[in-house]
Amino acid sequence: MKTFHLALVAPIAIALLLPSASAQKDKEGPKPTTSPIELPKIDYPKPVTEAQKEAAAKHKESSQNLAGEQDELSADVQDLIEEQTDEKVIALLEEVEEIMAEVTGSLDETNTSGTTIAAETEIIEKIFEAAKQRAQQNGGT
Repeated sequence: MKTFHLALVAPIAIALLLPSASAQKDKEGPKPTTSPIELPKIDYPKPVTEAQKEAAAKHKESSQNLAGEQDELSADVQDLIEEQTDEKVIALLEEVEEIMAEVTGSLDETNTSGTTIAAETEIIEKIFEAAKQRAQQNGGT
């Protein structure tokens, strides 16, 4: 089973917001987000075999570790917000921070469902939009 690991992707995306970031010039502001898709909740069967119990314990530990990493990244976003002057960038980063808090809670509860993955994707998209806006502000191409 492959594990989606935002903790490896988000620092790269956050790095796009640093002053040396460059992005294509885009005259449009941030695009409004669409309403979230309602995904069905899936209740998985309880582990029965020893291998299933070990896998469930490993999944719980990994998910909670990822929650901790997500929380640290959220603190990085808070720092970025304080450094910004562009209102659009600030608004996008505040949305990122809010979604990150929700995802941290989900991961801490070992919820790695499609809803959590969709939220992680939304975080990446908003960071990308903030990076583009920041690049425009700095005269990037």
